[in-house]
Amino acid sequence: MAVQILSEEQISVFCRSLAMMLRSGVTMQEAVELFVQDGDDTSPLLHSTAQQMEKALGEGQSFAQTARDTGAFPEYALGVFSMAELSGRLDEVLDRLADYYDRQHALNERLRSTLTYPVALLLMMCCVLSVLVFSVLPMFVRVYNSLTGSLAASSYAYVLVASLIGRVSLVLAVAVSAVLLVLAVMLHTQKGREKLHGPMERSRFTRKAARQLAVSQMADTVSTMLASGAEEDSALEQCIRQTSHTGLRTALQACRSDMQQGTGMAQAFLRHKVLPPLYARMLQGGSESGSLPAAMESVALRMGQEAENALCRLIDDIEPVLIGFLTVSVGFTLLSVMLPLLGILSAV
Repeated sequence: MAVQILSEEQISVFCRSLAMMLRSGVTMQEAVELFVQDGDDTSPLLHSTAQQMEKALGEGQSFAQTARDTGAFPEYALGVFSMAELSGRLDEVLDRLADYYDRQHALNERLRSTLTYPVALLLMMCCVLSVLVFSVLPMFVRVYNSLTGSLAASSYAYVLVASLIGRVSLVLAVAVSAVLLVLAVMLHTQKGREKLHGPMERSRFTRKAARQLAVSQMADTVSTMLASGAEEDSALEQCIRQTSHTGLRTALQACRSDMQQGTGMAQAFLRHKVLPPLYARMLQGGSESGSLPAAMESVALRMGQEAENALCRLIDDIEPVLIGFLTVSVGFTLLSVMLPLLGILSAV
């Protein structure tokens, strides 16, 4: 039994392939068999998962149960599989699920790529400061040690200041580089991203973007669940279990309580400030026209884009700060070394 969870990209490939084959008229068992036969280019984990499902389907188990037994799918995907089987719209729902995981994968990839430049800049800063601290400064210390008199003492003091500035700057650069590298690694896994939700929610710099991102994922979940045939209450219950944003979870619990008393979803979202008024009105219109899943999907796309842009802007704003820090650190270090040298030259 697989113990590793499939990535968003792997789930998307699997769902998209099955949806295409189901639309062509083959059964689910035949679709999984074809996927296994044509699985030379897939990852070993996905291929072994599909093989397990092929065997279980041949024994008469349902698609949702075989997926659960592999242990390779997240709980959200398993819930959607179950709802889709009950509604008889597996091909449509698998396509929507693939879209959902495609969007999650694209967001994580963009955030990782946005982190690349600051990390590269910091690594360059570390290299420059390392050369100054461990190569250039010791050379000047040897020069000043060979001198005598007050000039040597003052020059040595300048070098000590330069060494202190360089070492402190190097420590800070290494620390920030380590933090950004850890962030990039954590964005690569589902568990890592879940661990980031709490700090992002509490930080005043990322609080708004974290909320937008959580609401976007919630709207995407509701849209997919409704399309799979789930009731609004069941879809909201799934969102409450799935979200790691504590503020949003509390608001959704209040919304669910209102909905159980007869309040519409859009009105409940507006009352408890789950969505901005504009998006709540979009949902209201979608509910009245019978296209709530499509309206939810539009909200998810818009809020996801807003959250993505906000996080990328935050990372972009860090870049000039890093450049300024590099310039000042290197400048002060070099200035502290060169001033006494100029004094020596003028005294000769």
